[in-house]
Amino acid sequence: MSVTQILQTWLQAWREAFTCVGLGLRDARHAGLWWRSALWCMAVVALWLGLYSCFGRFFVELSAMLALVSVTGLLGLGVMDGVGTLANGPATLSQMGNIADGLGSAAKAMLSIGQIALALLALAGFFYVMVFIVGAIGTARLPLRWLLLERAKAVAARRYAAWQPPAGLDASSARPVWRRRLLLLLSLLIPVWAMCVLISYLLAWNVQMVYGAAAEKVLGAEQQAALRHEQRPAIFALGLLLCLLMLVPVLNLLVPALLCSSVCHLQRRGWRATASPIKVQ
Repeated sequence: MSVTQILQTWLQAWREAFTCVGLGLRDARHAGLWWRSALWCMAVVALWLGLYSCFGRFFVELSAMLALVSVTGLLGLGVMDGVGTLANGPATLSQMGNIADGLGSAAKAMLSIGQIALALLALAGFFYVMVFIVGAIGTARLPLRWLLLERAKAVAARRYAAWQPPAGLDASSARPVWRRRLLLLLSLLIPVWAMCVLISYLLAWNVQMVYGAAAEKVLGAEQQAALRHEQRPAIFALGLLLCLLMLVPVLNLLVPALLCSSVCHLQRRGWRATASPIKVQ
């Protein structure tokens, strides 16, 4: 696949994610989705604020550990200047004759330490907020199956009255679960890429968790696995949009309902990265 095709796929994925969120907002007005979502979302946010207040040290350490995993890759590649200076050890006796060079090396080393510390603090702050958002969405997801998801599926079913499960899905293209998990663990050992994997996993995790329940009685197990594999760009984009909506006052109260309804629309619209969208009558 060429670079142009990759860019076109991701642009289409973002367009599909925005469309599904818009359709989800429209459907949130029906079947009591909006007020159930708002009440439950307020309870979840209050719960996580309490957890952060009572166990603040734990979440700080967790965020610092995630940031350290990411920055370690950067240090391993030597992206940050001056790391080699720190690794070379103190100046030898032969270098003591040039005091200016010694002071310059020390200043460069201190600058490198400052760069590393700032990167760690920035990433730790990012993960601190991200863990709260993902944790809140993940907690809100627990009762969604009986609280919101069945209602969202019923509303979506009315929108796609003539819908049929997508044909032509290649079930063999989906990797086995054990293989995906093994690749996920191995990818954490790759410098820089580990940071991308952590962020993408946090963003797509909640959509992935709802995906299977939303596809029950709609798609077979093989069809579900194959469609999830081909919708990965849209799943990532949808997860990012939902996380961003958590930061918007008032609108964030509808995130649980949007999570259910947007996933239902994504599946029934049948967008695929390797093929054209399925036309629904």
